[in-house]
Amino acid sequence: MAADDAALDGATDQARTTRGRSVAERGVWRGRSLAWRIGVSVVVLAVLVAAVVAAALVTEVDDDNAAAPGLPASPEVRAPGLLAVSEDAPMPDPAALARVLAPLADSAEVGELAGRVVDDATGQVLWERDPDKPKVPASTTKLLTALAALTQLPADKRVDTVVARGSDPTTLVVIPGGDPTMSRGSESGPLFPGSATVVELADIVRGAGFTPARIVVAPGPYMGPGLGPGWSRGEIASGNLAPIEPWMLDGGRMDPADEYSPRYPEPALAAGRILARQLGVDPETVRVSAEPVETGEELGKVSSADLVERVRSMLVHSDNVLAEAVCREVALSRHPDQKADFAAGATAVTDTLTELGMDLSGVRLDDCSGMSAGNRIPARVLTDVLRVASGPDASREMRDLLDTLPIASGSGTLVDRFDGPSGAGAGWVRAKTGTLSGTSALAGTVTSVDGRPMSFALLSTGTDPAIARPVLDQIAAELRTCGCR
Repeated sequence: MAADDAALDGATDQARTTRGRSVAERGVWRGRSLAWRIGVSVVVLAVLVAAVVAAALVTEVDDDNAAAPGLPASPEVRAPGLLAVSEDAPMPDPAALARVLAPLADSAEVGELAGRVVDDATGQVLWERDPDKPKVPASTTKLLTALAALTQLPADKRVDTVVARGSDPTTLVVIPGGDPTMSRGSESGPLFPGSATVVELADIVRGAGFTPARIVVAPGPYMGPGLGPGWSRGEIASGNLAPIEPWMLDGGRMDPADEYSPRYPEPALAAGRILARQLGVDPETVRVSAEPVETGEELGKVSSADLVERVRSMLVHSDNVLAEAVCREVALSRHPDQKADFAAGATAVTDTLTELGMDLSGVRLDDCSGMSAGNRIPARVLTDVLRVASGPDASREMRDLLDTLPIASGSGTLVDRFDGPSGAGAGWVRAKTGTLSGTSALAGTVTSVDGRPMSFALLSTGTDPAIARPVLDQIAAELRTCGCR
């Protein structure tokens, strides 16, 4: 964005220089995994195509800003399909699998490791270590958020942002519905395919023949503080989060082309000012109201992408802001007469999963994204979530969870992982990553060489995530290569 825009929107030079790494050092691979809908009772991953990316690629940073060093060679992109499992596919022998995993699980690199591996078809536990111990889950928390959303909400659910005339005939009122994905440009941004755009919103106003003198952003359906329990304001400049407000552009990023761009400290105000420039309104007249705003004629609305696409963006890019917005959607669906805050979102997620019959013993959620170090989830619960999505009784909506996970060496936060000793997992592992200080997590699904699908969860604490991460990848890769019969 232009320098004068940054000044108007409250950006500072300091925020721009505290990213941790430059765009060139960290970069983003913008590819998306292909979408398949699953119509079978149990699914596995099968590599169909391996193509070299022709465009210039750079390394994507794992969630929570754990940067990977250097610029790697262009990776191969695996395009997996989701196919029916053969009834004859043999299940690994737990004792044989334990012998294979023991050296990795016992290594000092993973610190204190809790984990579980489950056969998707039968639910039989194939391997586990402290599966009931509550551990810091980091961004694997988003798996619970995703399943709750796909269970509680229609797959095609969209979030609306409305514009209306104010009671003062010269005022335009923006009425947020809780969409942080709107693009500041004329097309959907690279991180949120199918999103509405601020240009579309401005076109509605212009099409109504309305020339406002000022803009007011109404409170919308959220309440409470913008930062979650234990969140640091320093993470705003680092690009990991923005204060959770019911309207923002590009997840609150100052630079929508940079996934790890610093974010706005007042994202709704920044969005209103960008809309003002579209309409030729002085940005200094934009106000965000904490109180209900009286409105007149509704001029129109724009809508977000559907729920499945937003869940895909949330998981593939591990977007913390979008995760908090999605869980508030769940809360508002369950309690439409109430506004939502962090506690309401977390409660809505756990209540929805409990109603599915899941045992959430040991779960504590302070937020829905995993940014809070106060969250606790046992490995057992993570594999239960994954198996709900992959087991014989899963609905199509639940199965969308598997389709929205990052692909090893193929997309999102796994694009630059699963090479070297863990290379056998490339294309065959779909998993959610998680990184906080002293914590590294990986939870997802993998198919053995014999065609047997498994859900797994690995939670490592007490060690450097950069050291633990390759070992976790290798464990997942061993699940792929070990027939273990």
